[in-house]
Amino acid sequence: MGGVFMKSTGKRLILVSLILAVICSIFIFIYLISLKTPDIAVKERTVLVAAETIPPRTIIVKKMVKEISVPDNPIFKDYIKESSNIIGKYTKDSILKDDGFNKAMLINELDNELIYKIDGNNRGISINVNGSTGVSDLIKQGDFVDIIVYLSEKKDGQKIIRQELSRILLQNIKVLAIDKSLNRSDAQRVAIPTNYLVTLSVPALDIEKLTLAEDTGKLKLILRPLKSDSIQETEGANWQDLVLVNSKESKNLLPEQNTKTAEIAKVNSSDPKYDKYVYYIILQGDTLRKISTAFYGDPKKYDLIKQANGIEAENLIKTGTSIKIPVLDK
Repeated sequence: MGGVFMKSTGKRLILVSLILAVICSIFIFIYLISLKTPDIAVKERTVLVAAETIPPRTIIVKKMVKEISVPDNPIFKDYIKESSNIIGKYTKDSILKDDGFNKAMLINELDNELIYKIDGNNRGISINVNGSTGVSDLIKQGDFVDIIVYLSEKKDGQKIIRQELSRILLQNIKVLAIDKSLNRSDAQRVAIPTNYLVTLSVPALDIEKLTLAEDTGKLKLILRPLKSDSIQETEGANWQDLVLVNSKESKNLLPEQNTKTAEIAKVNSSDPKYDKYVYYIILQGDTLRKISTAFYGDPKKYDLIKQANGIEAENLIKTGTSIKIPVLDK
């Protein structure tokens, strides 16, 4: 009898313990629920990142930039937010995929990066100048200049194969740097150096011409006015242009050196011997036969002009150049 009672009491105690455990679990759960912090909406911001790895010194195009959303964290405050401030710029160093953009990663106009200052299809090239050929060292970065070339007379024995000539070679050329300075001030150059370098932004198609001119002639820079982009058409100048003008004084000094077509006098061609010349500047449309007719009244006398000037072929004459017309005395 006593054993049955003990078993019944043990079952009741186990049941009570289970009930109490369940009740405790419920109270613990309710307590934990009460401690839970209510949900707070997390703020986000949109930032621009690299859609692909971009190599250094690469111009950034639209496909290289994408938008992503990130938590609103102060670490993103220096990221560039506008694509217009990224696209078209050059990278300084590599930008890895998914990296954000900031100003330190991009080349800007204030950086000492010469490559950024070359426009369009131009090339940067340096020429050697001095005080007299470089406008007394007064030219600065950002100025625009014209370039004039002087070619001295060149002879092969008694034959003139290149006449003395001065002409404007290039116009409206941007100055990129003086020596190694991209942004020099007046205080940096107190005295005019004997020789220095001027780096220019020259159209690609004119690079070869400028290089040849520097090697075969003498170059001089001409400073252009502020905000002037006009181009002047010139034919160059030779020594005759210095003395042959429409004035009575010059004609009296050099009566045989009249180059004006309207004032051409007929040259006597009865005697093949001559030791005087009339100097004539070739006009558009001129031929040796036409010039011979104007001076001698006979197109067949063009050989005299050809021989006197060492012209190899009668069609190898250039508008604006000066030739000698033999004067045939009686």
